[in-house]
Amino acid sequence: MELAIYGGKPTFTKKIPIQSQIGREELNAAVGVLKKGILSSSRKGFFVQQFENEFARFLGVKYAVSTSSGTSALHTAVCALNIKAGDEILVPALTFVSSASVILQERAKPVFVDVDPETFNLDTADLEKKITTKTKAIIAVHLYGCPANIKEIIRIAEKHKLKVIEDCAQAHGAKFFGKYVGLFGDIACFSFQQSKNMVCGEGGMVISNNKNLYKNCSAIIDHGLVDGNLQNYDYDRLGYNYHITDLQSAIGTQQLKKLKKMNERRRRNANLYKKYLSDTELFFQKELKDSQGVFYCLTALLPERLKSKRDWFVDAVGAENAEVNKLYPLALTQTKLFFRNRQKDNCQVAENIAGRLFNFCTSPMVDEKYIRKTSEAVKKVLNYLDKN
Repeated sequence: MELAIYGGKPTFTKKIPIQSQIGREELNAAVGVLKKGILSSSRKGFFVQQFENEFARFLGVKYAVSTSSGTSALHTAVCALNIKAGDEILVPALTFVSSASVILQERAKPVFVDVDPETFNLDTADLEKKITTKTKAIIAVHLYGCPANIKEIIRIAEKHKLKVIEDCAQAHGAKFFGKYVGLFGDIACFSFQQSKNMVCGEGGMVISNNKNLYKNCSAIIDHGLVDGNLQNYDYDRLGYNYHITDLQSAIGTQQLKKLKKMNERRRRNANLYKKYLSDTELFFQKELKDSQGVFYCLTALLPERLKSKRDWFVDAVGAENAEVNKLYPLALTQTKLFFRNRQKDNCQVAENIAGRLFNFCTSPMVDEKYIRKTSEAVKKVLNYLDKN
């Protein structure tokens, strides 16, 4: 069997352009904003308010505050909880760096928790072991759009009087026991970056049912302004310029209308990959019972014996003119930023998974032909590795 890859390096690698589901509705909304001539405002413009209201209504939450990105949403949430220097926040070792870096921004300490070997989300047993007198909060990530065991996380948090931030950056519309993720914790954050389940290009949202947290977030994203009153020009806390624009909000409002349909396609696409690859030894991220993931991507693990070949495997699939990715190829405990805490935090499962994982594109814009072609390329490379 011949592969397009030679000498350990791909001879032909092409990034497959996968667009988000942007249609005439988003185009007309953007043009409408441009025609009005007000793209952003020092106070909330019409489309910003509309986006926040409709997002809150969709989830069934009292308050929503839009932000400039998913990262700024997370930072806003940490600030809103009044986290102080030296406080500890528990965070999974397998996640995007923002889930932990926003903790450092407040001079607090991220304490890394290992993950479950099947769901890749927080291991609740390890979570409880790592609670100390300095622990103030938990960041629960619904990784790759698959809900974490948020009910158990909330139980542990209430037992130890801790706050819970839900990181739903990849989980818009995911459910646990019939309830949208983001509604379980004290506060939750979403991202609308280009690759997410609903997109504005960039942008984020913080949601909560707590009025005080809502007021804190509203001030934090607006320079610390008191009561949102720019005319009084009074500020009572450190804040930031984390505004989203009217242009992004107009697009986001239209995307929200399509979210359920787009998530259905993502689930369909994930199931098609599983079907075409059912005769391989790949292990796919598992959903908890009574949960409904939205598959930001479909994540698989190579067999343990092929762990050292993961990066070569991803390149080889690319050389076959197909594409798989690796989100995230290192646990955060393995990164230079956090390596000093690696031995103490001891997240061996997360590090093992990070070394074996790769991800399939589940975008609602890909069709069955694309999925079949990608699956065939994956099988071809796996068969090659088994014979060589």
